[in-house]
Amino acid sequence: MMRTLLLSLLAVFFALPAHADEVRLKNGDRITGVATSLAGGTLTFKATGGELKIAWADVASLAIDQPMLVTVGTAVPASATFAAADANGQVTLVPGGPVALTEIVALARPQPAWVITGGGGAGIVQTAGNTQVNNVRLSGDVVARGAADRYTVSAIATHANDNGLESARNWSLTGKYDRFLTSRLFANANANFTNDRFRDIDLRTALGAGLGYQILQTARVNLTADAGMAWVDENFASIADDSYAAAHESAGLQVQLVPDRVQAFHQHDGYFGVSGGNKMFIRTQNGVRLGLAAGFVTTIQEDVDYDRRPSPGRRQTDRTFSLTLGYRF
Repeated sequence: MMRTLLLSLLAVFFALPAHADEVRLKNGDRITGVATSLAGGTLTFKATGGELKIAWADVASLAIDQPMLVTVGTAVPASATFAAADANGQVTLVPGGPVALTEIVALARPQPAWVITGGGGAGIVQTAGNTQVNNVRLSGDVVARGAADRYTVSAIATHANDNGLESARNWSLTGKYDRFLTSRLFANANANFTNDRFRDIDLRTALGAGLGYQILQTARVNLTADAGMAWVDENFASIADDSYAAAHESAGLQVQLVPDRVQAFHQHDGYFGVSGGNKMFIRTQNGVRLGLAAGFVTTIQEDVDYDRRPSPGRRQTDRTFSLTLGYRF
């Protein structure tokens, strides 16, 4: 009986109609899928075989069952659905009423007020016996993008012990705010906080502002850069504290080598002292992120920190190589 009930439920489930739009062409073809947009006289329609570009003049009827922003003539876009056109080529907007299909000049899927993306990861190495190593690396980032605003926060923390001796302990926190003045040009405010015991840095604070430009943003490539001025305040463990004005520049690049599977990325921030001596420090992050399944990823990353004038006895360059498992959303 249980088996019969389960089969009945499955039959009902698969018999339920899936949400789908339908376009009928003037040559009699019918295509089901999802209407993505109508712009410049071209309807973009996602079907089973892939994305189609259809001349609006070739469309005899279109039905959409999920709300879209519909532009009729010169009117303001309004959210509505509509069924297939009647024999006179009219559709009934809900809400809105009947209009000729030819009067519809644009369709667009509503965009959320905010789009939030990001993720986190952890890498752990622990051994016991003749070799005793305990390494932990945690990282996370979040980007919140609105119509004209973008907030970015990222953090990394590393701690390592080798045979009972601490060999690494550091963390960094970066925050950025971008206010878009045009579709590409934005004003930028940024803050960077760093602590690193083995580089003698109790706390380095860098606060800056400037202008940036969204150079490229496509489904596969995202390239952005900004530059401006900053104030740097450095608190050290063994030498006198220092502060100075600096020129600041930053750039970020993400490339989808294989969409949803392999992503290469680069990020760097540079601060070049313009007062208080010949100071400069640069941090770069380069890596490859491999998609696993259900949002889980593994990341191979190299961080390079360069300080032109480090504390006495410290080297100018620090490198960190990490392999972490994480989740992206």
